[in-house]
This record gives sequence, structure tokens and C-alpha cells, in this order.
Amino acid sequence: MASQTTSSKTVFFTGATGYIGGSVLEAILNSPQPPKSVTLLIRDQAKSQGFESLQTAKKANVQIKTLIGSLEDLDKITQAAAEHDVTIHTADADNLDGVKAIIKGQKIRKEKTGHRPLLIETSGTGVLVDNAKGAYPNDIIYTDLNPTPATKDVPALLSMTELAPTAPHRNVDLEIIAADKAGINKSYIILPSTIWGKGVGEVFDAGLSNTFSDQIPTLIKAGLDRGRAGMVGEGKNIWPHVKITDLASLYELVWTKATQPNPTIGHGPSGYYFGISGEYTLFGATSRIGQALVKNKLIQSTETTPTTFTEEDLKKYYGGSTYMGTNSRGVADRSKSIGWKPKYTEQKDLYDHIDREVVRVQKEFGNEWKVEKFTSAY
Repeated sequence: MASQTTSSKTVFFTGATGYIGGSVLEAILNSPQPPKSVTLLIRDQAKSQGFESLQTAKKANVQIKTLIGSLEDLDKITQAAAEHDVTIHTADADNLDGVKAIIKGQKIRKEKTGHRPLLIETSGTGVLVDNAKGAYPNDIIYTDLNPTPATKDVPALLSMTELAPTAPHRNVDLEIIAADKAGINKSYIILPSTIWGKGVGEVFDAGLSNTFSDQIPTLIKAGLDRGRAGMVGEGKNIWPHVKITDLASLYELVWTKATQPNPTIGHGPSGYYFGISGEYTLFGATSRIGQALVKNKLIQSTETTPTTFTEEDLKKYYGGSTYMGTNSRGVADRSKSIGWKPKYTEQKDLYDHIDREVVRVQKEFGNEWKVEKFTSAY
């Protein structure tokens, strides 16, 4: 950990009990310039004492406070956003009402202090998806920088401005961009891709935050339940990936640079930051899941090749959605331009993780499907 000097910034933080949120909280507390105080919005009263007594925070001289509530408690959210310099939102990329409440509070703070508060938002590369249903890869690739003039690369890189307003997460992102353009806040939208890796740090060791990601574990759970690895269509689609520790370092970098006295990193329309370090195909990932299921004798079948999900499978595991068969492709030009250097960039890194994750998921959840609903994470 680098030497720390506590900043004067106060933070309102959502989603600390989550996989992304717990990792981001750890990163902010361990950053070279941690905040003065952090107020965590959490549902679970029983966890409040655990968060408030974090040794990581005490070592960094950061005061941790908890606000019991959820994103449905709009008045609480508005008030909390109005009382803090920075809001870090990691809880739900699709909760428009919650984001509107944050912006409402930040408008109050701007009018009171004369300074624009900061909003670090968690979106996801799900905003880039198509409707491939696993049938094909595509060469539609977006950049988090604005390619002006248009890139000469083949295929050309597309700007985020070319996304349809109806794309996943997009209505929330556009609301935030509009607030930035109106001078209410300065916004930094981070877009994670398929995140992998076990959550690490004090909040995870203490059982305060979820240690599992969503996309890969859900595929593993489906494979365990159906007795064979499965995929959408032929699994030819491509998605980006990022290890959780690399993603946390991106949040830390944005936090550190955005809270400098004279920040130089882009915000608003120039404030998209992709959490992308590499790519994989659905067929490749589910093939590795199949191999690990058989190798560890976690299913009766000896067949390692994934089979196509039936309509019944899709209803059971994904609420009927073919989301996992989409293409989502991007390059993290802006993230890397501010100094982000992900360490785990190869398919092999993800696949080696899958070998370990299959065993961990089965040990934690068993073979029977117990997931209540599908969420189109990231």
C-alpha cells in the first residue's frame, strides 16, 4: 500500500455489501489519498457494526458511518447525496429512480456550496450488446474515448454517442450525462465487463461483502444443475473480461485523479471508463467449465463439450433471456490513457480462474439450482 494522506473529501457510497462495491470500498480505503469519511448505504443493520469497525479504515484514518436503507428510500438517498462531496454508486446500474434521487441531492449540494459534487457511477458493457443469441461473433467495437476524427482502424471503433437510448443501462447513463452537462455534478461512468476472481480484502474476510461475481458463476451453477455445461446457441459470441482486482484499481485511479485539486481526467460525455482487459468467447468459457465439471467429478456425465440451452433451460436459469449469447466488444482507450494497467489480460487468465471457480461454486452452492432471478449484470 502506498503512503496515504487523507483527503478532505466525504463520500456517500452505495453497494458496499456487493461484489463490486466491496472491492471498490477496499480500493478507496487503500488508495494513496483515502476520503475523510464514508457513509455506506446498506440494508443489513447487523452488518453496520462490522463496517464501522473496519481496521482498514482506522489505519487510513477514515471514519466509516452507515445509513440503513436501500435504493428505494429516495428521500434518504437525496439527503445523503446532498451532504457529501462525492457519491460512489455501485449498487444497481438500472435503478433510474435511485440515480435521479442522487442527482437531486447533488443539485442541492451544488447550490449550497457552489462546487460541483462528483458522481462515480457503475454501469456495464452490457450497454454494448447485440442480439446474436450465440450464433456469431461481430466486429462492432466501441471505444470509451470519442474517436474524432473517426479511426482508420478496420473495423472502425465506434463512439458511445452512437448507442441507442434503449440499450441496457443507457437510460441511467444518459440521465447522469445530462446532469453533468447541466453543471450539477461531474460524472465518471465506469463500465465493468465480465468480472472474474474472488473478492479479496477485509470486507470479504469478515463476511460483509459478496465474494462471487455473476456471469461465470451463473454459467457454472447451470452446468452443475443440468449435469453438463451449457451455452446460448453455438456460443460464438464474444465478451470482454476483467479481473476484480484490476477493476478495483480502475476505480481507485478514477477516484484519485478526480479528487485532485485540479483534476485533468474527463467527465460527463468524456467520462466513460471501460473496465475491459481482454476478451473470450462463450463457447471457450463454457468448454472450460465442462472440463472442470468432469475433471472434478462434480457431474455424472463424462462429456466436456457444452450443449445449447433449451428454451426450458433459458427460462430456468436466465428468465428466458438470451443475454449471455450477446456480443459486447470494446477497447479501454480512455481508461488506459489515465494510467490504468490491468495485469490479467489473457483468455488463459480467465480460463485458469474457471478451473478454480467451478470447485468453489459447487462447494458454496451445491449442484441444485437455487437462484431466484436472473440479473443482466455488467
